[in-house]
Amino acid sequence: MREIFLQERAAHPLAEARDFLKLLYQSEFGGGHMATDAEESLGRLTAEWASCQVAEIGPEDAFSPVGGGLVRLNLRPAMALGLRPETVHGLFTDAANRPRGSAAGLEKPLVLLRSLAGELGLDAGELDGEIMEWRGAGFPALGHSDAYRRAYRPAYRLVGEAAERFLPLFQAIDAHILSHGRAVVAIDGDSGSGKSTLGALVAAVYGGNLYHMDDFFLPPERKTPERLAEPGGNVDWERFKGEIADRLGAPLRYRPYSCRAGSLGAEARTSPTAVEVVEGVYSLHPALRHAYGIKVFLAAAPEFQRRRIRERSGERMLSRFVNEWIPLEKLYFDRLDVRNCCDLVFEMS
Repeated sequence: MREIFLQERAAHPLAEARDFLKLLYQSEFGGGHMATDAEESLGRLTAEWASCQVAEIGPEDAFSPVGGGLVRLNLRPAMALGLRPETVHGLFTDAANRPRGSAAGLEKPLVLLRSLAGELGLDAGELDGEIMEWRGAGFPALGHSDAYRRAYRPAYRLVGEAAERFLPLFQAIDAHILSHGRAVVAIDGDSGSGKSTLGALVAAVYGGNLYHMDDFFLPPERKTPERLAEPGGNVDWERFKGEIADRLGAPLRYRPYSCRAGSLGAEARTSPTAVEVVEGVYSLHPALRHAYGIKVFLAAAPEFQRRRIRERSGERMLSRFVNEWIPLEKLYFDRLDVRNCCDLVFEMS
């Protein structure tokens, strides 16, 4: 938080004590108080969006950190970067719906803020008074100071840090929607790189369908040595092609395969959406690539990959990944040139 406080002072020299307290509130509680009614929330954003003038500002100015895994996405540069207001609202709503903190979580950063008063150019007595009044009221949401509003005309929404990391993907999806009316996204890459997390985020932001390649793993009776020797042979790409890839844009019916049960599960049904997402290793098998407008690869550094798999699946499953599944993935990536067929590559570490 110390670095975030100092960045805020550097970016906004006229910020007052109240503005730093607002930043702390956002870090701890997010923007949920502004997202209780989705239609009203989108209406406010659309009106604010229309009142902003596009600023020719690079992506480094689009985001400013507040802590707690959140950043402010500033609307004027967001417009210049080609983001749609609906996408910004989707990112905001996704972040607002996540569990946030508590009043107790404010106490430590308040002590830090108080210790930095001189360095931040704040009057310590005035800051103490603001903190006392705020605490006495139960730490309600705060607005920016009048001086801050006049000087900087703040227009932003709180979104998760992933919005900044994956900004090129959201730009690509929005451009595809504008040019084609819809977008189909495939997310492939190393185990443990965050494909499922990113897929879920994209689907949530756009209200889209999400399909998992894990639901199309090859059943045991088809895992012959000859099949597993094929690059990408560890997945039932034939079934995925016939039931999903060749039919995207139409109502779909399919039965996910359960590795735990060793059988097909209950039927799942989907209706077409403007954004369709396919995530998982083998989603970019050559037989499937024709279905996608945007192809993404997540590359995981070795230590990052092992740590993520260990945290997610435990030590025993990590051993299976290292000795069994990761070698099959590497064969698939290398032989079928998966990474190089992608429009976007993100290095995860």
